[in-house]
Amino acid sequence: MVQPPVRRVPRQPRRAPDLRGAPARRGAGVRARLRPPPMPARAPKVAPELSRQAAGAPDAPGVYLWKAADGTVLYVGKAKSLRKRVRQYTALADERASVPLLMAEAAQLDWLVTDSEVESLILEANLIKEHRPRYNVDYRDDKTYPFIAVTLADPFPAIKYTREKHRGGVRYFGPYTDAKAARETIDTVRRIHPICRATCAEWKRVNARSGAPVGRPCFDRHVGKGPGPCVGAITREEYAETVAKVLAFLEGRQQRALDDIEREMYASSAELDYERAARLRTSLDAVRKVLERQRIVSESPIDADVVGVWREETVAGVQVLVVRGGRVVLGNEIVLDKGLDVPLEELVEGFLVRYYSEASHVPREVLLPALPCDPEPVEEWLAGLRGAKVALRVPERGEKRRLLEMAETNARHTLARFIHRTRYDEQRTNEALAQLESALALPAPPLRIECFDISTLHGRHSVGSMVVFTGGRADPAAYRRFRVQLATPQADAAARRPGA
Repeated sequence: MVQPPVRRVPRQPRRAPDLRGAPARRGAGVRARLRPPPMPARAPKVAPELSRQAAGAPDAPGVYLWKAADGTVLYVGKAKSLRKRVRQYTALADERASVPLLMAEAAQLDWLVTDSEVESLILEANLIKEHRPRYNVDYRDDKTYPFIAVTLADPFPAIKYTREKHRGGVRYFGPYTDAKAARETIDTVRRIHPICRATCAEWKRVNARSGAPVGRPCFDRHVGKGPGPCVGAITREEYAETVAKVLAFLEGRQQRALDDIEREMYASSAELDYERAARLRTSLDAVRKVLERQRIVSESPIDADVVGVWREETVAGVQVLVVRGGRVVLGNEIVLDKGLDVPLEELVEGFLVRYYSEASHVPREVLLPALPCDPEPVEEWLAGLRGAKVALRVPERGEKRRLLEMAETNARHTLARFIHRTRYDEQRTNEALAQLESALALPAPPLRIECFDISTLHGRHSVGSMVVFTGGRADPAAYRRFRVQLATPQADAAARRPGA
């Protein structure tokens, strides 16, 4: 097919093409053809008042708070030397992309001096939870995650499902990001080791009487699920042994529970106590079902939390695999409100501080995709929570590396489910179109965007290409490629004119 001749244009200086008068092609909606990108703006300036405040910061460890004009806390950070750290902000020497935006919005600086870096870390975690600053790494949603609690301070401790974690004399396990899994765990524990429920009315009466029986059995005792302290069917010493087994089970030592129950079952059978042996066999089957659901990931008894991270532009999915005795006993899914917009090291540190400030147990080892910016204070803080040494490691090879890869795969699925459930991509696309409308002073959001380019080799072989974005998304079906005849080798700008 013979191409029609291209209208020749006189040679003229190169300049940006003006596509505003181009005829409409396919599609409906508002049209917007983008000009070449503007020259980069000059580096933003920091208010002189902020520089003066930063110069007055002490050369000591502590926590600093950048605030807006109305007093809203924008960012909370910690530092070995407050003066050196805040001066990096005012000099715009910090390479993070969010720092210029933070400095443009900040109006005042406050700080709190501490005695050590660990105290700074603890104070930073508390201030972040209190103020929820916009520029800090935090959970995407503001909900509280459930825990399993055992009321050890009561005469007959009970188990319960709760979202609080502040009472003294209570042992907490969690957090569980899946509420259904927490309730199912309580039901499984009570089938294996009969323990009272904290919601039982008769149990509350027993506690009010300092452990003395009330003489009336509760419903669980009627159906054979309760140990019966309400009617004096069990002593405090026998009940304490049951509580110890419950705690061991919740800590992840299910194999020990399996061995103990199996040994007691055979002993009861040898003593011809077949009724008790049958009850123990039922408990044994329940433990085996739990172990069958737990994936064996190592032949060695690894006790570690494996943190996998998968990031998109402004959001990240995190999967925490709780590995005890070489088995994955729990998987927690969490979505963070920062992604590729912050360095991975900062994201990891922010998550560790947020997660373990609420967690009931800290393992001896935490496997990570990257170490925090300053790992020593984080390790010291975690060791204080655990009461023993804690190691933060980035595995490079072997079974621990495979564990980390498995956690990252699950983190990717966590983020995909969140995006699908909340339509997060659609929300971001709509916001981007609205910002583009404002930046280009358009009468409406650009629902269709066409971008053109010309490629030529000495003016003999020239092609033009058009890519199309419809509704803020790439539309490959509308892409086009054109064969172009140029009047001169330098006429590619003219070829982009509407007449061409």
